Amino acid sequence: MEMGPAADRDLTVELRKLFTRTFILNPATPDAITGPDQLALIEDGTADMLSFGALFLANPDLPARLAIGGPFNTPDRTTFYGGDEHGYTDYPRLTD
Repeated sequence: MEMGPAADRDLTVELRKLFTRTFILNPATPDAITGPDQLALIEDGTADMLSFGALFLANPDLPARLAIGGPFNTPDRTTFYGGDEHGYTDYPRLTD
């Protein structure tokens, strides 16, 4: 997992050169969420796969949304780890 954009990206690129297996990256996106813009990291070879954490929580149909370019539900961080299903099961799907 990267922690900041510039220095950590340089480290990520170096690690990618050394690691010959599948490289899964949780890219640094300060003050934002990992979203469709980070797919460029796969296209340019920086990573083989990306983790989408919060965006996946808010978009249970994320692969379909990425394929068509959105729209994307915004994750409600106040519900993360809240102790019940709110914020985990109540985001609308594209077909809702």
